[in-house]
Amino acid sequence: MTPANAASVSLNGGPLLLDIEGTVSPVAFVYDVMFPFIRDNVAGFLDDHWDEDKVKSVVALVAKDMGHDDVTQWLGSGPASEQRRLVVQAVLELMDRDAKVTGLKQLQGLVWKAGFDGGQLVAELFPDVLPKLRECQAAGIPLYIYSSGSIGAQKL
Repeated sequence: MTPANAASVSLNGGPLLLDIEGTVSPVAFVYDVMFPFIRDNVAGFLDDHWDEDKVKSVVALVAKDMGHDDVTQWLGSGPASEQRRLVVQAVLELMDRDAKVTGLKQLQGLVWKAGFDGGQLVAELFPDVLPKLRECQAAGIPLYIYSSGSIGAQKL
C-alpha cells in the first residue's frame, strides 16, 4: 500500500499479504534509521544484556553465522569485554555483507526491540496504512507479512 493506492485495494474477503519495506513503510526508514541504529547501539546493548539467556542463545547463533561450530571456541574464555567486541565486529561484518543469517537477524531484532521499547525508534508508516489495517482487522480479513527480516523486527 502506498498513499496513492491503498484506498483502492480490493480485499474480496481473502487474506492480505504485505511486505514492510516500501509497502507499509518507506524503504528509507529501514536503511536510514534502523540499520544505522544497530551499528550505533549493538555494543551498548551487549554491554547491558550480555548475561541474559536470550542474548547468549543469539550469540551462539552468530557464532554459527560466522562459521564456528561452538561459541566458546569462537569467543574463547577471555574477558567479557573482549568477547563482546568480537560479537560487535561480527555483526558489523555480517551487515556489511548483507548476510541473511539467523543469528544476525535475531540480534538485530533484540536491539531494535530495545530501541522501540525505549522510544529511540518509532515506526514510520505511510498515512493510509493504519486505517486500512484496522479496516481489515474489523472485517476479519487475515493479515500476513512476507519479509526476509526477522519476525520480531517485522512486528516492531
